[in-house]
Amino acid sequence: MLKEAKSSKIAKGLVVLSLNEEGRVEPEKINHILTELKKEPARRALPILRKFLTLIKRQINTYEGSLEKFDSNADSSSNLISDKISLARGKKINLLIQENRPLIAGFRMRIGDDVYEDSIASRIARLKKSLT
Repeated sequence: MLKEAKSSKIAKGLVVLSLNEEGRVEPEKINHILTELKKEPARRALPILRKFLTLIKRQINTYEGSLEKFDSNADSSSNLISDKISLARGKKINLLIQENRPLIAGFRMRIGDDVYEDSIASRIARLKKSLT
């Protein structure tokens, strides 16, 4: 257990070192960290790398998200959603727009652990659940 706590503490420190002034992950810094970790024995580096990967993914999810909709074309509504989310969260959020044909109408947006959905499919599912 002591080793796990030490690996977590090291990984958290490495995450701090890999961020820029805006709190975004810098690929060059990550590459440098990984190069240095390769010099360590595998039994020592692997627990640190596992925790580091988890923390980096979590950090990236704070400023990147996905917006799924029926048509993947970027339009003004996608930009408006991105701007409103950025304003609400107090920092710029990058939305990756993806096509999701089963949505038919509406959208599904994920930012970190938060999921926002308003689509015909979700409305039908809620209606079906309320009728059973």
